[in-house]
Amino acid sequence: MQMQSIQPFQILNREEPAPATVQLTIEIDAPTTQRMFERAIRLLGRGVRVPGFRPGQAPLNAIRRMIPEEQLRRAAGELMMDEFIPKALEQEQLQPYRPPSVDIELLQEGEPFRFKLIVPLSPKVEPLGEYRDLRFPVPPQETTDEEVEQALDSMRQSQMRLEHAPDRAAQPDDRLVIAIKSLEEENAKPNRYMVTLGKTFGELDNLLGGMSEGEKKEATLTFPDTFNDPDLAGKTLQVEVELQRVHTPIYPEINDEFARGLGYESLDDMRARLRERITEQKIRYLQDQAQGQALAALRERSTVHLPEALIEEQLREEARDFAEELRANGLTVEMFLQQSGMNQQQLIEQLRERGITRLQNTFILMAIADQEGIQASDDEVETVVRSVAETIEDPAQRVRLLNDQEFRQRVAQEIRLERALQKLLEIVQNTEQGA
Repeated sequence: MQMQSIQPFQILNREEPAPATVQLTIEIDAPTTQRMFERAIRLLGRGVRVPGFRPGQAPLNAIRRMIPEEQLRRAAGELMMDEFIPKALEQEQLQPYRPPSVDIELLQEGEPFRFKLIVPLSPKVEPLGEYRDLRFPVPPQETTDEEVEQALDSMRQSQMRLEHAPDRAAQPDDRLVIAIKSLEEENAKPNRYMVTLGKTFGELDNLLGGMSEGEKKEATLTFPDTFNDPDLAGKTLQVEVELQRVHTPIYPEINDEFARGLGYESLDDMRARLRERITEQKIRYLQDQAQGQALAALRERSTVHLPEALIEEQLREEARDFAEELRANGLTVEMFLQQSGMNQQQLIEQLRERGITRLQNTFILMAIADQEGIQASDDEVETVVRSVAETIEDPAQRVRLLNDQEFRQRVAQEIRLERALQKLLEIVQNTEQGA
């Protein structure tokens, strides 16, 4: 698209390389470019001392010689982009969804300045696939007596206390403090571990069974790859094992007193409420599966146009979250790659696909919210914002949050997304009110 203009800039070309992206080729005329270079010289010259001249009195050509070429070009380019990018966007009636990126084609003093402006637009769902015929029913769920008793036993286990038992031999389920020293290294120092007898690995469990405090044994052990000491994991070594301390677990009796100690009226009340909770967990799990199936079906039926800038932003977020998840489990990205057999590019592609799926789900749900007329009221948003603000101790930060319109928009969007997801679940379960 060729345009004639008396403005100092022209839109030489407008393209749409993707439905959510516009690319403009912009040219700023030579006289304007020259003026911007001179303006950049003056701005940069404020920090330049020219021999023989007072500060601010040196001629431009003298200052010009004192400024590195690349620094001057960068400053002049930034001045022109700051001034003319907003004008170009206004002329083309474009509202960027994320900050545009720039690809400079020509930037020379005295010549026209030409660059490409890549403008990410709002994601679009065109078309939104039909969702009212989707059915992923969640069947009624029940909880057995055995499941309730397993839950009770798990709670009993969590109330366990340890009692020092120095006068008897180690038995299964005892918590033992042991020291392991390599006999293959001269002057090796022992390392201490807390283990549960019967839950280490076969060779070590067999060695420890029946040992008493202070007793030592020598053996050749093959440590599994999963052993929690990387210096021993996966190795076969001759070692000395010393049992230093024996603790026996003491479990509470399951009765009314036990139940009342955990906030229930009685053991029968505890069993009844555990049954309800387990049933609810089963239903929630199946509902999550139904939601996932419905969104997967809608991704197949819909076309979601995403700007590349948004995908890259989401990829960075996925990478940060993944690294934090690994750190929480004592791993690094390098350790994960080694264990998984993946290379870095494969991991990036995997995270990219995961990020795209999340974005597609989000904008499909936003499209459903639009179609179903789902909104968040000002009062609802205000309630959430004030609830978050109450958690902030700094009064100044609290006031800023209360007046942050962007945060309010995010809260409103989260409310709409949550309701759209609930609406989709009601539809696919055929439980929609009034249906």
